[in-house]
Amino acid sequence: MKRFDHLQELVPHIDDAFESFYNAMLHDKRLSVFFETEAQIKNLIIKQKKSFAASLKLAITPLKKMYIGLGEFHYDLRIPYVDFIKGTDILQEYFLLNTQKYQNSIELMDEIFEYFKVMKAFTAKGYLNRMLIEDKRDLESFFEQTTLETDTYLPKAIVLEKITWLKNLLESIECDGDFDFDSNDTLLKEWLNQVNFLTLHKRAFFENLETRILINTQNLFYFLKREEYLEILPLYTSLLNIYKLTLMMNNAVTIEYAKRIIDDMKLDSLTQLFRKDIFEELLKKEMALVTREENYKISITFIDLDNFKSVNDTYGHYSGDKVIEKIGESIRHNIRASDMGFRIGGDEFAIIFKNASKQQVQGVCKKIKEDFSSFKFVFNETTQFSVTLSIGISEFPHESKKDMKELLESVDKKLYEAKKRGRDQIVI
Repeated sequence: MKRFDHLQELVPHIDDAFESFYNAMLHDKRLSVFFETEAQIKNLIIKQKKSFAASLKLAITPLKKMYIGLGEFHYDLRIPYVDFIKGTDILQEYFLLNTQKYQNSIELMDEIFEYFKVMKAFTAKGYLNRMLIEDKRDLESFFEQTTLETDTYLPKAIVLEKITWLKNLLESIECDGDFDFDSNDTLLKEWLNQVNFLTLHKRAFFENLETRILINTQNLFYFLKREEYLEILPLYTSLLNIYKLTLMMNNAVTIEYAKRIIDDMKLDSLTQLFRKDIFEELLKKEMALVTREENYKISITFIDLDNFKSVNDTYGHYSGDKVIEKIGESIRHNIRASDMGFRIGGDEFAIIFKNASKQQVQGVCKKIKEDFSSFKFVFNETTQFSVTLSIGISEFPHESKKDMKELLESVDKKLYEAKKRGRDQIVI
């Protein structure tokens, strides 16, 4: 028994729907930067069209499996999930507009909504699968580092218990299983009773933090049981950011500093990116991971707004703030959840791309650049303006002998070269 009995009605419209999709790809700079030529886009559309037509005959289980694989594929290509959603919305809208001519238009419309809901949800599951793989690798790194280090703020046994809690969580999510809240809550909370040196203020902070983690976890498994992966992705990202950051900061900073980091996730208020004071600490952790793991690498990007001073001088600081907000949005929307964006100066930004070559990062930076530079900022009813970016990219592979200072100098030189070439450039 097929899950969607009426979807074969869509077959006559597939060519036109994908032609609409193809035209949108050509004219959307955010999407087209993934491809070097129009021919590449057209070849991809042909393959996707065949795959879509075949999927209309599938039962629900193989359909879900197919879209999980598609999500994993898109994640590996570093295509942000928001761009996948944009493409599927183009197709869904086209098919919905053509349902009116059918006698069973209501039933067909219901199936279209349900089909695209499955497509989006299980593609999100594919993205989640890849995120779990990366986070499990990070967790192993935390575990190895904790066992080797002697100077930790919290007792080592407690830190290892916290890692165990997170490991149990990831394994439960990975196999779509149940999470034993009773036993795992003990791991999460009982450590507070073993630490006598915490002041009441610090203890209250940690209790509040653990409560936030627990609420996020409960919400995550609520949606997991319902296979609502669109709801899970932001919950999972938020939960892992909070929890992993506490582990990373444990042996690096004082508890007062860690409190400020976790309270607002160390985010810059205008851009919602991480702030400068955590950049080198997180880069140090990533470089250590690269050194230990042969098949792991990172790439660093520096981004600078071109002629930003003239924006403030000409249009005022309010307009300048809007420019800063927009570049933060462009960065956040175009990098993966596992990558990290930073505001490291007034108009200077950095991104740490995990397990990515400079060539892969160049494609993502093209998207950021096109998204930002094509945006028209409104000054008044008669005046609009745009701003360009200069970008430098450097790679840190396993075999690199550079230290942090040399790596930062390298990417800074690439940024300088982009400026020297006339700005509005990407240099790798």
